[in-house]
Amino acid sequence: MGGKLTEQSFSYWMRTNLKDAFSGLIIQDVDFVFISKNSRWFLFIEEKNSEKARTGPAQKIIFQMFDDILSDNIAGYRFLGTHIIKLTEEIPFKQLINEITKSINNRKRHAVERETLEKLWDCKGESRVKKTEQERSFYRDSLISKILSKENINTNAPKGIYIENINWIFLNYCTGYFVFLEESTCNKHLRDEKREFIKIIDEIFEKASTENLKTKRAKNPKSGVVYSYLGYYHIQFSKTDPKNSSSIYINQKRIKINDLISVLNLDNKEIEKYKIDWKCL
Repeated sequence: MGGKLTEQSFSYWMRTNLKDAFSGLIIQDVDFVFISKNSRWFLFIEEKNSEKARTGPAQKIIFQMFDDILSDNIAGYRFLGTHIIKLTEEIPFKQLINEITKSINNRKRHAVERETLEKLWDCKGESRVKKTEQERSFYRDSLISKILSKENINTNAPKGIYIENINWIFLNYCTGYFVFLEESTCNKHLRDEKREFIKIIDEIFEKASTENLKTKRAKNPKSGVVYSYLGYYHIQFSKTDPKNSSSIYINQKRIKINDLISVLNLDNKEIEKYKIDWKCL
């Protein structure tokens, strides 16, 4: 989060080269993921900085998918839900935790309304010609990030507590395939904490997806296709985006820009060629 959307960004490149939400591909982020490795729970937070801020169709699909695919206890972790936290001003850290706790105690499942589904493609015939809306979070600062930064949470957090974000979720709702993507510019490497975080999330969703393919419990409400997790991937650019980079890597394997387009559209399982076992790293 943070920083303006520019033409030299992965986000801009995606919106001009990949499919959009009206032709089967949803691309979103997760503002915050809280994980307690010791107490074995995790939750997702979407931050809104206006009382009038809306939850878009793509976000609603993702939030319902999380509810449907994640049982209350998966891979030894309790899923405490996806919570929308609205902040219009900076508040003390303890008050933020109270807001999160209140949201958990009043947790409700996310459901996609019929009006929302009508905006999406039915995956039949020709898709609608309309590009994905620009992600508004690039145009605002995160109040939660400021609060956590003042608390110096990265240094002072108890051992086994992770507060991270997920850069990108790619979901092809026509095939049911979805992945998580961690983006690095200028060939930056992953922090040790981020690597451990990815390992936990990857294990949780691997087990959840394996169970879902057996039970067929979690399906996309528009297409009816069963969701299938294809992995967590680290994409690195030598500069700032695929177009201006001389080299692109997915999980340290080099990929050409034309192949990247095909891989990220998730029409098939081609991205699994770049899959790694995070537990072994």
